Amino acid sequence: MDKKLFVVGIGPGAYEEMTLRAANALKGCELIVGYGVYVELLRPHFPDKEFYETPMRGEAARCRYALEAASSGRRTAVVCSGDAGVYGMAGLVYELRGEAETPEIEVISGLTAACTGAPRRAADARLCAHQPERPAHRVGNH
Repeated sequence: MDKKLFVVGIGPGAYEEMTLRAANALKGCELIVGYGVYVELLRPHFPDKEFYETPMRGEAARCRYALEAASSGRRTAVVCSGDAGVYGMAGLVYELRGEAETPEIEVISGLTAACTGAPRRAADARLCAHQPERPAHRVGNH
């Protein structure tokens, strides 16, 4: 029996901005655990999956539920926005599992919102450098 828990960063929210590795991990799971808003973003793309959600501030309960499900042999993913290791759920999952060896934990990184916005900011900065006379209030309005 495969006792594995995936901790998946789903990126900034749009399915199209989720990494292929994250999407494939979710496709391979039978249970997806997450904050209600993230579950609702994922549900249309994974209609055959079982979902478990908790409200804001329910992170510990979410992670415990996911750890128990994975320990019982269910292919489970706990999801968070952005990157699972940057202000995400990975640290809490490891903390709650403690010294136990099961379930195995695999962390799948996602894109942070800061990374997905960086190309636009870089373009704005380039325009400012090449057009020093451009008024500050026009930066970003190409």
